[in-house]
Amino acid sequence: MRDSELANLDNHPGDLGSEVHEEELEETQEIFLDEGERRIAEARRALADGSYGTCRGCSTPIPSARLEAMPEVVLCLHCQRLFEGRHRQQTRLERH
Repeated sequence: MRDSELANLDNHPGDLGSEVHEEELEETQEIFLDEGERRIAEARRALADGSYGTCRGCSTPIPSARLEAMPEVVLCLHCQRLFEGRHRQQTRLERH
């Protein structure tokens, strides 16, 4: 084949898969970054209104070790687990 003929050939199907994979990775990264920004903004609001360190779910103090590890949290571990469990159930129901 001559070079001019090669220019007219389509890309290999694997190339499309690689492109889709890269796009999905970028979208996933955007989702994580957006979620992180939302959590930081929520923690800043709690700091501004004086409720930082108090769980928004049950109003108990959030342990200092948790705040030290993840300063953006606004839920205690128990409430966070409940929230994530409800979110997983809701996501499963929406998919079916």
